[in-house]
Amino acid sequence: MSQDNTQFDKEKIEERNIGGEEEEVENSEKDSDTETLVFDRGYCWVICLACFLINFGTWGMNSGFAIYFSVYLNNDTFPGASKIDYAAIGGLAFGTTLIFTPLINYLQGVVGPRATIVIGNCFQFTSLMLASWSRHLWQLYLTQGLMQSAGLALISLPAMTILPQFFKKRRVLAGGLATAGSGAGGVVFNLGMQKIVEVKDVFWALRAQSIISFGLIWIAIILFRNRSEHHKIEFTFFDREVVSSIGFYLALIYVITCMFGYVVCLYTLANFTTSLGYSEYQASIASAMIQVGSCFGRPLIGLLADKYGATTLAFEAYALSAVFVLAMWIPARNYATVMVLAFILGGIMGTIWGTFAPLLARLVGIRKMNVSFSMLWAFLGVAGLVSPVIGVSLVKDIVGPTQYEYCALFAGVSFAVCALSLFLLRGFVLARDVKLDSGNTDHDLQESIAVNVSVGQMLKHSLRFRNVKV
Repeated sequence: MSQDNTQFDKEKIEERNIGGEEEEVENSEKDSDTETLVFDRGYCWVICLACFLINFGTWGMNSGFAIYFSVYLNNDTFPGASKIDYAAIGGLAFGTTLIFTPLINYLQGVVGPRATIVIGNCFQFTSLMLASWSRHLWQLYLTQGLMQSAGLALISLPAMTILPQFFKKRRVLAGGLATAGSGAGGVVFNLGMQKIVEVKDVFWALRAQSIISFGLIWIAIILFRNRSEHHKIEFTFFDREVVSSIGFYLALIYVITCMFGYVVCLYTLANFTTSLGYSEYQASIASAMIQVGSCFGRPLIGLLADKYGATTLAFEAYALSAVFVLAMWIPARNYATVMVLAFILGGIMGTIWGTFAPLLARLVGIRKMNVSFSMLWAFLGVAGLVSPVIGVSLVKDIVGPTQYEYCALFAGVSFAVCALSLFLLRGFVLARDVKLDSGNTDHDLQESIAVNVSVGQMLKHSLRFRNVKV
C-alpha cells in the first residue's frame, strides 16, 4: 500500500470516527423542513454563549466553595464541625450526582434537555437559599452538599450534549470558549462573595450567589435550541465491548487522576495562601486567579486542540501541570509565586472539560460515545467526591507553609499519572489505526473500540508526534 493511500485511509477512518456524529445530525436535520442546517456560524455562537452562561452559573459558582471552605474553617461557623466535614461537603457539591450520570441521561431522554436544565436550576437555587438558613452541620450537608450537586449535574450534563450539535470544524474551540465561562464565574463568585462575606456574612453571600446563578441560567435556557429534541436518546448503563478494551481503562485512569489533582488544587490553594501569613481576601484573589487563567487558557487549548488533536493537547497540558505543581507549589513562600502558579494551573489543569468529548469520540466512535461517557463520568464523580477529603487529610498538623507539602505531592503525582495515561492512550489509538489500515479487519470491526492492540505496539506508537492528529 502506498504512503498516499495509507494517509488517505487514515483520514477516512478519522472522518468516520469523529465525523459520524455530524452525519447523524445532518441526516436528522434533512428530514425536518422547519430548520436549515447551519454549522459554525450565526446562531451557533448564541448557543455557545448560552453554554458559557451555564458554565458560569454552575462550575464557576461551584469553584467559589474555596471561599466558603476557608470561612467555615477559620471562623468555626458550625460548632463541632471538622475540616474533614467541610471538605466532604465540598466533595458532595462537586461530584455526588455525577456518579449518577446514566440516570440523568435517562431523565433527559424522557423529558428533554431543556426541561432537565429547568429542574436543575430550581434545585440549585433552592439548595443555596436553604444553605443560607442552615445552622446545623447536617443541614449544610443536605443543602450546599447533596442538593446543590444534584442541581449542578442536572444543568451541566444536558448542556454538554447540545453544543456539539452546532459545530463541526470549530467544535473544540467552541467548547473551550464555553468552558471559559466556569473561569469567568469563578472570578466573579470568588471575589464577589468574599466581599459580601466581609460586608455582611457568609449566609448573605450564599443568598446572593443563588439569585445571580438562577437568573443567568434562565437566560441560557431561553437562548437554547436543541436540534435533536424530537429524537429519543438511546440509553444503556453498560457496554461489554467498551469495557473489554484497554483504551477504556486508560481513559478511566485519566479521569480519576485528573480529578484528584484538579480538585485538590482548586480547593486548597486559597488555604495554602493563608498559611503563608496572608489575609482571607488575598487568599480569595489567589483562588480567583485560577479562574482568570482558565478564561485565557481554555479557549487557547481549544484552538490548539483543533489543530493538533485533543488527546495530544491534554497530554501536554497535564504533563505541564505536574511540572508546575511539583516545581512551584512545594517551594512557594511568597504571594507572587502563588499568583503565578494559580494563573498557570488555571489555564491548563481544566483541559479535560473542553477536550474530553472529542477525545472520547476518537477513542470509541460516535455509536459508543453515550454509554462510554456515562460510565466514565460516574467514576469522575467518585474522584471528585473523595478528592477534597484526601487533600485536607494530607495537610500536616503544624503551622506554616510546609503543612501543604504532602498535598502538593499528591496533586503533582496525580497529574503525572494522568499525563502518562494520555500518552499511552495516544499510542493505543494510533496503533489501532495502523492495524485498521493493514486491511486485516472487516468494516464492522473498524467501527469497534474492541480492536486488540499489543502493549508493544501501543508503546511504539506513543512516541509518534509528527504528522499525526489524535
